Amino acid sequence: MNQKISIIVPVYNVQKELNRCVKSLINQSYRNIEIILVDDGSTDESSKICDDWVTRDDRIAVIHKQNGGLSDARNVGLKKAMGDYVLYIDSDDYIELDACENFIKAALEEEVDIIVGNAIIEKPNESTILGHYATPCGTIYDPSTFIKKAIKAGEWYAPAWLNMYRREYLLVNNLFFKQNRYFEDVQILPKVFLSAKRIACIDKAFYHYVIRENSIMTSSRNEKKVYDAIQNLREWKCYFDDVQDKELQKYLYGMLTKMYLYECRQFNITQWEIEGVDFGFAFKYALNLKEKLKIIFFELLPRKYVEVRKK
Repeated sequence: MNQKISIIVPVYNVQKELNRCVKSLINQSYRNIEIILVDDGSTDESSKICDDWVTRDDRIAVIHKQNGGLSDARNVGLKKAMGDYVLYIDSDDYIELDACENFIKAALEEEVDIIVGNAIIEKPNESTILGHYATPCGTIYDPSTFIKKAIKAGEWYAPAWLNMYRREYLLVNNLFFKQNRYFEDVQILPKVFLSAKRIACIDKAFYHYVIRENSIMTSSRNEKKVYDAIQNLREWKCYFDDVQDKELQKYLYGMLTKMYLYECRQFNITQWEIEGVDFGFAFKYALNLKEKLKIIFFELLPRKYVEVRKK
């Protein structure tokens, strides 16, 4: 096993969590890795911590840059990466010590573009598993099969840190993140998977996603977030319209509708705001009976619908 993994870590004001993250990387059982810390203009001690780590492990490199956001930091890291495969790790999270070893074992079975993993979601008072049970390991999936199975099971997840990617695949398909965009993982999700030829999975949860009170996901609503959330789905619609596989397109439209209703609850949206996506479209492509009932609820009582919050 001699394939190198490039681990790209965007860093911004995470002085309390950064050491935990880096320790989980340098202590990987699989040693052939490079760690790229992209300091995105931190104003706390994070920059100094990055520099300290460079002196302690020659597999670590640091890039100091002006603040440009998560997407820009990841893109800069990808351009610097020299490995055969790429992992994106958020600097306030950490991974299991055998994560890279398990990914490489899955990748070596056959050259694959994406290897999908599972994660542990750590909240202050509880933990849950983000898993792929409909697409177990041991099989190489084409994108159509993987996407349909994942969507049907409610397991088509957006986070970029959930997967390992073949670096050349990312570059050839220009799979860089859109800058100045909230929820950039959602925006790029369809292109990442639809562009792939071979997809594999590992069964073990390798990633620890730690939800902080001041994270982007838990911070307050603003109009930029609302606009970006809907704009991402507008781009999904345009992309899905060009899918030639009609059965796959049906599942993708169903996922689009499901995501739209989710965003409506998140951001108090009470009407259809995407061209071509209305009650008739949503009901036609609903993934199941539960989704149909949600669509009817939203159509008849939109304000009541958005008041229903997930626990």
